[in-house]
Amino acid sequence: MSNVHINAFLLERYHIGEVTPEEKFLVEDALARDTELAASLADLDRADRDFWQRFPHVTPNVIRARPLGRLRRPSPLVWGICAAAVVLIIVLPLFILKNTSYATFDDRIKGSSAGENSAELSVYLKGRDAKLPDQAGIQTGNTIQLAYRVQPEDSGERYGVIFSIDGRSSVTMHYPYSLGQSTQLVAGKAVPLDEAYTLDDAPDYEIFFLVVGDKPLPVNNVLNTARQLALQIAGQPQEALRRGTDAFKDYELTVLTLRKE
Repeated sequence: MSNVHINAFLLERYHIGEVTPEEKFLVEDALARDTELAASLADLDRADRDFWQRFPHVTPNVIRARPLGRLRRPSPLVWGICAAAVVLIIVLPLFILKNTSYATFDDRIKGSSAGENSAELSVYLKGRDAKLPDQAGIQTGNTIQLAYRVQPEDSGERYGVIFSIDGRSSVTMHYPYSLGQSTQLVAGKAVPLDEAYTLDDAPDYEIFFLVVGDKPLPVNNVLNTARQLALQIAGQPQEALRRGTDAFKDYELTVLTLRKE
């Protein structure tokens, strides 16, 4: 069989069992012939062990990446429907952004002002103890662990939503884990999320946002605002903090940007 290049993303997906049978065959054939590739896989195994020792409450089967699927040739009718959908996807958000403000929150909650932020969002790369600084470089296939820390306020309860925006302007919710789940946070200590996150091949950047208030947050509204924010900062990650602060005015906002290398 001719040599097939196995990139880091494919090797990581093989490592966590997220490959098709054809990809599995290609990777295992390459592993049998390429000692450097086999050594890289062994490094992933070692990093896994270190990761689970650091975050023992996180179970391996909840690591998730954005779904991968096979492509089938659509019929002409489907192509027509898809073309119409693409027009709507492109035009409708622009129309909304031009004619309305960000998705509204019925009851905004007063939060800490800039410089007084009592919330912290941390990102750890699997296999490393130190948290990643803002603007750190990461690669496709890296698995990361998110953790938050919020200080208790007089009310005694804090609530929040954590989401990310990638270089394709896709929005991913990290906390809460489902739309129907409570947004209440544990205050007073660092809390790793129950799900680790494997980065897909979206280009350029992955920006993480932690929105915090003193009352339960409407998750759907937060995500609607996040989707509009994603269009606003498309290709301009340096705008994430400024536009995010405007979008989530009166809430505490923490933003951390990772650069895709």
